[in-house]
This record gives sequence, C-alpha cells and structure tokens, in this order.
Amino acid sequence: MVEFNQMKFKSFLLIFWVIINFAFFSNAYTQEIEVSAKVDSNNYLIGDWIRLKIEVKYKEGMKIIYPSVLDSIAGLELVERTPAMVDKKGNDITEKVIFTFTAFDSGMFVIPQLNFEYFTENDTTKHITSTSPIPIFVHKIGVDLTKDIKDIKPPLSVPISIYEILKYVLAILIIGVIVFASYYFYKHRKTKNILEVFKAPKRPPHEVALEALQALESENLWQRGEVKQYHSKITDIIRAYIEDRFQTKALESTTEEILNDLTSLNNLDKEIINKLKEILTRADLVKFAKAQPFADENERSLLLAYEFVRATIPVEQLEGSKQ
Repeated sequence: MVEFNQMKFKSFLLIFWVIINFAFFSNAYTQEIEVSAKVDSNNYLIGDWIRLKIEVKYKEGMKIIYPSVLDSIAGLELVERTPAMVDKKGNDITEKVIFTFTAFDSGMFVIPQLNFEYFTENDTTKHITSTSPIPIFVHKIGVDLTKDIKDIKPPLSVPISIYEILKYVLAILIIGVIVFASYYFYKHRKTKNILEVFKAPKRPPHEVALEALQALESENLWQRGEVKQYHSKITDIIRAYIEDRFQTKALESTTEEILNDLTSLNNLDKEIINKLKEILTRADLVKFAKAQPFADENERSLLLAYEFVRATIPVEQLEGSKQ
C-alpha cells in the first residue's frame, strides 16, 4: 500500500510538471506543423505492449525528421515500428506512425519530450517542434503468496464434431478404393499373363494373305462392276503381307517406295518384283486415273498376287509344310 501511494504521488508530480511544461512551451504545434504523441493508457502490466501513436500534420513541401530518441527510451524496449500512413488532402498532409514498446520491469518510465526537426519549402533554416512527455506506469502481476500452489488442471475433452467424423470416414473410403483397385489390377494383370501363355501362335503371313485372296476371288467384285474396290482390296492384301513378311511400312508407303525397299533385298528375284510392280501400277491407274482394265487384266492381277505370295514364302516354312 505504501509503495502504491508513493507511485501515485510521483504520478501527480509528473503530471503537474507536464502541465507546467506545456504552458511555457506552447510551440508544440504551429500554423505550419502540428505534432502529437499519445498512448492507449498510462498503466500497464509487465510484458504488455505499449503503443505510442505519433501524428504529424504539415504542409506539402516541408521536410520532417523524426527524433532518434524513440529507438532507446530508458526502461522500455522497442518491439516494432509501423510504416508511415500518409493521408493527403490538398496541401495538407497527415502522417501517422505507431511505435510499440514493452517493459520487463515494474516502475515508472517516461516517454520524453520528442523534438521533431523540420524545414519549410525553399528554406534551409532548421525549426523544431516538440511533444509533451508521457508518464508510463508498469505494474507487477499480483500474486497471493499466502495461498497454496494449485494442481495442474487435466486436459479438457473436446467433443468430436461431425466434420471430424466425415473426415475419418472419407479417409477409410479412399484407402478402401486404393486397396480394391490394387487388388483388381493385380488379378487382371495376372489373368492377362495366363491368357498370353495359352494364346494361339501367330499365323504365318502367307497363310493370311492366300486366305484373303481366296475370299476376294469368291466375291466376284470386278464381274459385278466394282473394279476399283477389287484392285484396292488386292493391293491392301499384298501391302499387309509385305509389311508382315518383310517388316517394312508397306501400308504407309507409295508404290515406288515399296518397290525400292524390296529391290534392296538381295534374295528377291527381279521377276518377282516385276510381277508386284504390275499389280500395284495397274491398281494405281484404276484408283487415280480411273482406268478400266480388260477382263483378262483383272484376272491377271489376282493371279500375279497369288504368285508373288507363294514365291516369297520363307524356305523354312515351305519345308515345314512339306513334312
């Protein structure tokens, strides 16, 4: 109680001194510039944030220099300084800055008189305007030493919300989908591998080609006037056979490209290549020049196709078929 009364008395003296100081030094603001400094309260606890609000009003063209004392006030520690907030209305400018302090010891502290230096426009003369000192009282947190130390309270139980329940349900569903998908793809791949083991062997290309030519022959296309379709089917069968038999891109190549590819193979007889050339050339004339071959020419294209396929059957497959 005695300590509190002493602090109260000191506060009274300080406030009285501030009033006297303000009365004699009334140049805290002028017509050209006005500065003010204030805090939210004069009483704080140890560790509280003390916000000092500085407001400067001045005319456009003036230069303002803030006091450096704000960085080192006895008993107070500067925590942060906000960037200046500037509000301009015509030639009048208002600048606001907040300095945040804290104190780690109890007692009375004073934010001293703040001297702002300024220069008016087109004038190098230094002028000074000041704020009034501000008393700050920092108090200790009251602790009753006569009472026993209380036990630590147990953790509070928080009820489970619907959101948390849905979150867990969703997580379980996602895990279930992943497990099911993994199992499904594993089984599907395993089944696919088993089927591939028992998959029928690939048929030799000459068997496929000869069978297709026989099917085409039975359709009687050119006899029914469908000459273009007849020759197109012959070349499609031969091109597919060449691509599979000689591993060339015959289906995507021109007649000239196919003939050049086969000519480069040393094991093909020139007479065989000439037969192929006749088949492909006649088909090109029918498809692109709208030529109308004679009946014997239509029959000859199919006959040459048979001969070309039979003449190019691999030797090992011929020997196997004879056995």
